[in-house]
Amino acid sequence: MSRDRADWCPAVERITGLEVNERNHSAAGLVLMRTKRGLFALSYEVGAGFLETLEEELRQLLSKPPSVQLPLWPKGAPNAKRQDSHDEDWYNKQAAGQKGYLLFDKKNIVTDKFTGGGLEVCDVLGPDNQLICVKKATSSDGTAPLNHLFAQAVTAVETLRSDEAIRSAFLKQVADRTPDHRLLSDFGTLKVVLAILLKDGKEITVDSLFAFAQVSLLQSARRLRAMNAEVEVVSIRR
Repeated sequence: MSRDRADWCPAVERITGLEVNERNHSAAGLVLMRTKRGLFALSYEVGAGFLETLEEELRQLLSKPPSVQLPLWPKGAPNAKRQDSHDEDWYNKQAAGQKGYLLFDKKNIVTDKFTGGGLEVCDVLGPDNQLICVKKATSSDGTAPLNHLFAQAVTAVETLRSDEAIRSAFLKQVADRTPDHRLLSDFGTLKVVLAILLKDGKEITVDSLFAFAQVSLLQSARRLRAMNAEVEVVSIRR
């Protein structure tokens, strides 16, 4: 994007998914934008080569065939709070109702280190060691829901690899429900499935993800691969 572009507001709105309400060019070669979720600083000089490399890596990740089958996520009737009754809790139960899938949403593990709310490893465990993390990202909160999803996945794998107490507790949860689950004998390579519902069930592509979400996703994928975890991104349809 060139230095002399007059209006940066649309660019920031595309990157963040948030409406910009104030703009100010700083003397340090940055553009400062204020949105309802805070202040963003963008460099004038974003190399086209970097963006092309990022998008190509993202396309390769998104083109990987999924190893799981996930149900549709239709809209539900409004609940007492006038919200969609088909929330993430509802969907996770639908996904876990399939043969070979186990529900782990809200099955938080509490240890001396992870006190309070504990650690949620995944929402659903698949039959082939897939840690399925589900997120509904259809609101006006920009990239926040997706950033939370990616962070959850990285934290879960990192902790399973490094924290014996968490790992033992999680494997016990699995064994108590499915004594012959593959995960119990093959904990080497994990598979992380990032299952995402975008607005109207839109397919996840380079064009449908804001740039901040693209960078966050690729950073998370690289960290997960470094911990010997395969990564898949699955579009949930309406």
